[in-house]
Amino acid sequence: MFEIIFKIWWMIAVLPYLLFLEGSERLAKFLKEKNIYQDWDVWHTFLLILVILLIVFWMEGFRF
Repeated sequence: MFEIIFKIWWMIAVLPYLLFLEGSERLAKFLKEKNIYQDWDVWHTFLLILVILLIVFWMEGFRF
């Protein structure tokens, strides 16, 4: 039973977090290689995702 709960927790919470961190690192590396922006970090990625979600919700008709 513990294994099932652990696997569910892994898929819902841990794995997306690790993917988020890895994607942020790769984006930062890409931006540094192309000399676009040198100071990209996880907080910039988090802010970008929030802005994208805000735009999507606004376009779908949600009003805050």
